[in-house]
Amino acid sequence: LLVERGAGARTTTTEMASTPSSRILRLCASLFGWYACNSIFAVFNKQALVAFPYPLLVSWLELVAGVALVLPSWLLGLRPRPRVDTAFLATKFGPMAALHAAGHGLQVAAAGAGSVFMANVVKATEPLVGTVVSALSGAAPSVLATLSLVPIVFGVGLAGSKPTTAQSGGLLLGELLDGAALASFASCVVFALAKVLAKNIMKSATVKQERRLDAGNTYALLTCCSTVALALPAALSSSLSTSRESPRAAFAALDADTQRRVVWKIAVAGAAYYASNECSFRVLDLTGPVTQAVANAAKRVFVLAAAVVFLGERLTQRKALGSTIALGGVLCYGLAKSSKPAPSKPKAG
Repeated sequence: LLVERGAGARTTTTEMASTPSSRILRLCASLFGWYACNSIFAVFNKQALVAFPYPLLVSWLELVAGVALVLPSWLLGLRPRPRVDTAFLATKFGPMAALHAAGHGLQVAAAGAGSVFMANVVKATEPLVGTVVSALSGAAPSVLATLSLVPIVFGVGLAGSKPTTAQSGGLLLGELLDGAALASFASCVVFALAKVLAKNIMKSATVKQERRLDAGNTYALLTCCSTVALALPAALSSSLSTSRESPRAAFAALDADTQRRVVWKIAVAGAAYYASNECSFRVLDLTGPVTQAVANAAKRVFVLAAAVVFLGERLTQRKALGSTIALGGVLCYGLAKSSKPAPSKPKAG
């Protein structure tokens, strides 16, 4: 969610003295971690939902797994503890945490309701959603960025459509109107709104320094707040499940080996989801805007491939062509955004 490079980030002596070769090694490691963790999350999350179809409860437990990684790092001094109080959390992180919790719950529900492949193709509409949200806030997109939305919409539509009859040669909306696609699109909208709120925190150098909220700590604190925000919906998750049993009864009905596998897969999915965001921060700190655009588009390719290889999802020619066109549009959008001239900075002194 938080993919903005922290403004006013401090540059350490080690970073300044780092050699090009070490920088490349760190970038490669971060890219591998980003892609691998995204793919692991997609696969393990789906496998857990197949055996335990309670998406809100599963999404909450995945956030809990992220908190389990964050708290020890603060307690052991591996990262500075944020300086926050109840009022700050309620006003700054409360709305953002509610949106992030809803977005994560929706994306997990999308994976549980249908194809992981198609749910991730629909996520290629993120630039479209982001453009609309930015336009509503008064930011006008460039012509090139706007034109790049055309292949995104066309590609997603092609991947999710299906032929009607051989005689008519037409197309139906197919998977675009099922629960998985709608939940995936809704998660894009919610995450885009949360990103607007996140930018307001990330761009304030004073808040970042006084509150010890660099990019990593901001996401870590957001994970903790989102876990609290999703607790009640998760407790009521039985009404939104494909099963009529309560989560407790459904889990008890599983044999001991399946119970262990479900717990393991949820824990790994949650840790991978958190780690993927941490790795994405490192990538953004080490690269320029063009490389970021290419990396973000390539990430989707890895997740889609994982859905086909590890989950056995069927890849038709239409899905392959549509997803390729959509991802090409995402890449063009990122390149168009990165080519926008940056605002001039006043000279020092």
